[in-house]
Amino acid sequence: MPLPHSARRVMNTIPSITLIQNRDVPVRAGHPWIFSQAISRSCPAGPGTCVRVVSHNGEGLGVGFWNPGATIRVRMLSRDPNAVISPAYLAERISRLNREKQSLIPPATTGYRVVHGDADYLPGLIIDRYQDVVVFQLHSAGMDALRSEIIAALQSVFSPQVIVERSDVGSRRLEGLDPLPAITHYGTCSYGAEFQERGALLSADVLQGQKTGFFLDQRDTRALVETWAPGRRVLNLFCYTASASVFAARARAASIVSVDTSARALEVGRRHFIANGFDPGDPAFSLVNQDVLEFLKQAQNNGRRYDLVVCDPPAFAKSGSHVKAALTAYLNLNRACFSVLEKSGVLITSSCSGRVSPEDFLNCVRLAAGRAEVDARIHQFGGHPADHTDRLSFPEGRYLKTAVLELRALT
Repeated sequence: MPLPHSARRVMNTIPSITLIQNRDVPVRAGHPWIFSQAISRSCPAGPGTCVRVVSHNGEGLGVGFWNPGATIRVRMLSRDPNAVISPAYLAERISRLNREKQSLIPPATTGYRVVHGDADYLPGLIIDRYQDVVVFQLHSAGMDALRSEIIAALQSVFSPQVIVERSDVGSRRLEGLDPLPAITHYGTCSYGAEFQERGALLSADVLQGQKTGFFLDQRDTRALVETWAPGRRVLNLFCYTASASVFAARARAASIVSVDTSARALEVGRRHFIANGFDPGDPAFSLVNQDVLEFLKQAQNNGRRYDLVVCDPPAFAKSGSHVKAALTAYLNLNRACFSVLEKSGVLITSSCSGRVSPEDFLNCVRLAAGRAEVDARIHQFGGHPADHTDRLSFPEGRYLKTAVLELRALT
């Protein structure tokens, strides 16, 4: 179908960049990034401009955001070279992604990721939904210029009670943008956004919490905790708001110790227990405000042991220069975890450092087990849940790694 005259007129105003011969292969395969070394002819447009991507022989390959000051020069928006990035286009894309994501999440779940940035071909845009509250982040210059259009699209698609922006992330600097304070664009939100996950009642601290207020990407890990927790003594490290501990309680764990350095997060954890029918004052439930490594050292010295240890630390490697130190940190942390595990105990351990490969993370855990003089069987090894889109062509988008390991006696 030919484009309407108005659309053709818009397309004619879009500048083009041309790729070097054979550098079109990743784009054709679905990779959303184009680096400076792949471009033979650029354009004088400023950061955030929508450009048409053309192969060396003049074939249109799609459209994307251009940023001449960034390492990633083009972030792809569409494989359609005639796509017009209008408010209607954004609303339709977000609506379609919302339908797709809703089909992927478990029943009785109202907290999920609607848009997962570049992997969903909306580069630099994160949208998380917590029932009637929608939170978005803008990481790219192109999306930053479309803030008003994005807010309008969110109102159109979700009719939410509240819209919050959490563009308070350092990654914006890679696009020449400053981090911004959290802001409520629509409605009123004094603290948390309540939602459900597989029937559990949870709350996201959308104004001051980590990420957009909650770790939606650890949904599968919380399900694993519920599977392994029945009758076990559980230690939940870097517990944040103790959501995994709630799932352990639902599974009737014998006891649960939740450790984090944030008193604010632990207070939310206390509320999580109450909301789900558990008494946080019960001696079986402990919320400990302490450094995790200090806690582990004390537990080891005092001979305290646990049947299930859950370890989900913050990212140790936020850039390539931090990888070596991160690998050492993962080794030492997991060694300490193994040291407080009971015989035949289970460790569920994660890394959210995108710069650390799955192979390197597993190798750290293997070395940690060796130094703790234990052997372990890998029951499961995975990544983020399905609503956090993982494209085969975009390995750089994979960041979360989680291993489920059961100790076996050395013979």
